[in-house]
Amino acid sequence: MSSATKTFHRGYYLSAAATSEPEGGWRARVAIISLDGDRTRSQRFLDFGVHDCAVAANAHAIASGKEWLDAQIRAEVVHGNTDVTPLR
Repeated sequence: MSSATKTFHRGYYLSAAATSEPEGGWRARVAIISLDGDRTRSQRFLDFGVHDCAVAANAHAIASGKEWLDAQIRAEVVHGNTDVTPLR
């Protein structure tokens, strides 16, 4: 079973999907996707820790995904490279 939350951040699409763990709890997961019209240009999948409920797991995944994107964008500005493809 899974529970999903979706949002946009800095031009990227973030989709969190908490999944239930066999031992209990919910694993926080997020997909970060760069879109170009109707096509996917790049995507990154990140897994985070286990939480007591799906709502908390999704909130953590979205917040952590935004932090990861912000760090990648800062790296692009400072060093001229990043692990994600920009939408431009």
